[in-house]
Amino acid sequence: MSDTNLTQPDSFGRHWVYVTEAEIRSHKKGHFGTFIWLVCLWFICVGGLEVILGANTTLVRLFFGALLFFTGVGLCVRKRFAYLLALFIPLVFIIRFFSTAAGYGTGSISPSQYYDLCNAMITIGVCFYLFEGDRPNFIFRRRYRSYRTELEQELR
Repeated sequence: MSDTNLTQPDSFGRHWVYVTEAEIRSHKKGHFGTFIWLVCLWFICVGGLEVILGANTTLVRLFFGALLFFTGVGLCVRKRFAYLLALFIPLVFIIRFFSTAAGYGTGSISPSQYYDLCNAMITIGVCFYLFEGDRPNFIFRRRYRSYRTELEQELR
């Protein structure tokens, strides 16, 4: 891969090299690793569970579950729009956890709050990995970080 597509540094001073889909698929780092498959599986399973739970409660939860499920499927087939959804849609878990954690004057914690807490913690880790990880940036955003340029900037 050549550095001809080097762009200006982003707001954090990192340089990125943009590549084509064909270059990604031919590179060994362009294939899904175990952790990316686990992230896709998490979206699909939790989305399916939300659909099942939402079928008996509210239409909003049903829609949210379907959106999570299709985000996981989209990640499996490398859709860039699914990558964006994967960064923002799961934040509903964090909002839902804090809205129920504020409580309604109760001192006890319900199982649904534990479920939302676990999903909120997983969501934070998944979002950081998808946004900052080298492999997700390479696969989904079609770019990789150029450390050579950063070293040249430091030497000047």
